[in-house]
Amino acid sequence: MSTLEKKKDEKEHSEKLDIEKLKEEKEISDEKLKLIEDSIKGLEITEEDLKATMPVVKTITKVDFSKEQRAILEVEFEDTLPKWVKAPWMYIKPNKDSQIESWLESWSAIVFDYSRIFIIHVININELRNVHPFNNTKNNKRMSLGQVREIIDHLVKQNVAKWLDEKTKTRARIYWKSNEEWADNLLDFMIETGRVVEIQSLFDLSQLDQKWSDLPADDLIIVCEMLVEKKVARWLNKEKTIIQFEADKVF
Repeated sequence: MSTLEKKKDEKEHSEKLDIEKLKEEKEISDEKLKLIEDSIKGLEITEEDLKATMPVVKTITKVDFSKEQRAILEVEFEDTLPKWVKAPWMYIKPNKDSQIESWLESWSAIVFDYSRIFIIHVININELRNVHPFNNTKNNKRMSLGQVREIIDHLVKQNVAKWLDEKTKTRARIYWKSNEEWADNLLDFMIETGRVVEIQSLFDLSQLDQKWSDLPADDLIIVCEMLVEKKVARWLNKEKTIIQFEADKVF
């Protein structure tokens, strides 16, 4: 046997041992195992197979909570609202440049708190205009689409928001917590629940009913990539949809 053939044989043997070890020591489904094996061997993975490991794309709104949860969160949100939301003049954009910045800052803080309290990562401005205080039925005032866009634009300038559709500006990602913080939260949860010894797909992570579970797919991948860069996790397939936490490095 030539040196090249010997190395190839050793590589294939090593890959087989790694897969067997994963199957014995970690909780892993046959579906994920096949993807890992195919990825290691450089085989083509079908879109259908890969789709099963991708996170579920969800847009959370207030109606996604139970009646009891919603009532609690609405009280918490109401407590954060300043007294000026009762003033009709705050629903009119100032004409003076010196006052516009303050007006934008005030409304931006409310958008930020609304997203944080109701755990909304992506805001639809058409839906936002239908909820209090953006639609204030007590004083019969409602923010216009243009006003809401300007408020989100202000958050974008502060680097805590990003338009997901620059042309129409109807959906915006609100960063009420940084991806670095989400990465820490995700790792802490995995350790505390013992899942750090399991192999997870992005789909699995999106089903764990945590605040970071509903992150947009791109952000969830970024969060996992941060943990990989910290060397406390590693991708098990080249498509970066299956991740293994390095349990021995986090304890």
